[in-house]
Amino acid sequence: MYDNKSLHKQQRGSARCFVCVLASFVILCALLLVLASITRVREPRVKIRSATSNHITHHTSPSSSSFNATVFISISIYNPNFDVFAYKNSSVSVLYADVKIGERPISSDKVSIRRMKEINVTVDLRSPDTANLSGDINSGRLNLTSYAKFSGIVRFLKIMNVKQTIQMACAMKLNFTSHVLQDIQCQ
Repeated sequence: MYDNKSLHKQQRGSARCFVCVLASFVILCALLLVLASITRVREPRVKIRSATSNHITHHTSPSSSSFNATVFISISIYNPNFDVFAYKNSSVSVLYADVKIGERPISSDKVSIRRMKEINVTVDLRSPDTANLSGDINSGRLNLTSYAKFSGIVRFLKIMNVKQTIQMACAMKLNFTSHVLQDIQCQ
């Protein structure tokens, strides 16, 4: 026959076991919730920090107009993730009236965990054949657009790679008299 005391001890032991398993499950769920909120993959951000020019030449005549310029662009990429953002080869393009007038490649690299990487690019600009060019040169300012696209991956806990593509499009004005890029506005 079973003893009443041993039956009571057995029931208490199984109740404790159930409570321990339930507490372990709750703690595990809480840890997974915290880990998921910390390691959520966010999109890196890219923007122009500064843009300058030290060499601008231009020529205007009634029949044709042209300009040449060398532009120094400082781009920053900020990685808000808790893992590395590795991007492939890319390029920075400068456009005038939707015509590409300069381009410079950017080699592949990595942006560390929660860090900002600064990329300095020198772009040589050559004038296109457009009708509005002489009027813009005579006004002393040229409306330009710079564009860059970075495609890469964020490694998620060394288990999985999440593809990310970030783009930058900035409008700016090239001033022929002061030789600076003004009114830089990025989207």
